[in-house]
Amino acid sequence: MSTADSNPMGLNGFEFVEFASLERGLLEPVFKMMGFSHIANHRSKDVVLFRQGDINFIINYEPGSYAQYFAEEHGPSACGMAFRVENAPSAYARAIQLGAQPMDIPTGPMELRLPAIKGIGGAPLYLIDRYTAGESIYDIDFDFITSDRNPVGCGFNVIDHLTHNVYRGRMDHWAKFYERIFNFREVRYFDIAGEYTGLRSRAMSAPDGKIRIPLNEEATQGGQIEEFLMAYNGEGIQHIAFSTDNILDTWDQLKARGVPFMNAPPDTYYEMLDER
Repeated sequence: MSTADSNPMGLNGFEFVEFASLERGLLEPVFKMMGFSHIANHRSKDVVLFRQGDINFIINYEPGSYAQYFAEEHGPSACGMAFRVENAPSAYARAIQLGAQPMDIPTGPMELRLPAIKGIGGAPLYLIDRYTAGESIYDIDFDFITSDRNPVGCGFNVIDHLTHNVYRGRMDHWAKFYERIFNFREVRYFDIAGEYTGLRSRAMSAPDGKIRIPLNEEATQGGQIEEFLMAYNGEGIQHIAFSTDNILDTWDQLKARGVPFMNAPPDTYYEMLDER
């Protein structure tokens, strides 16, 4: 277990990822196909909660909210994320003291105020200390619409990692952000050169070992990172990876639901594993 010195925020994994979309019904089928269930609605806002295992996805449709402005600028996308911390007010105060920018997210009547700082691409990074069953933010702010509050779905249990795609020259900036504010450490560095393009990646890990964020930037012009930045209109969360206890069973369930999969890599991919 991390000590207070190594884990000063008391980090304990991801709490949720927030999504935004101007078009209702665009994200829901994707989540359901991947085994997530719509289990709750916000009591005062147009916000819905999807869950699978210990993974919470929130879709924010609230008119006039930052999420809707985010969707106008970036399209349907992940517009925020939350870290579990031991004490949210203390973690927030420490983050501000260390140079993080505060974000004021409007709250409604009888709604919890969730402290947040400015994260990747201007998206809020929430700090949550209420995540135990019966006392979580969902128990306070949401109405559950099903008796099964912890659906197993296709077997995904937690978020393994999520990536940030950043502009060239900005990877070190975000690495220092996570190091300074949350005491992340770089666990691996990649400098991948392809025939036409290349990318650099710093795999960052929090002191709790549960929050992992690879940072990716283009090494040259015209690659997939640059394509994302242009299509997304800025830096942001590029993909989210889940863990499962039985990948073959999960694969079977996803395939049965109609989830498309990429083609298997060529044999040379495996032959070069030792070199990588």
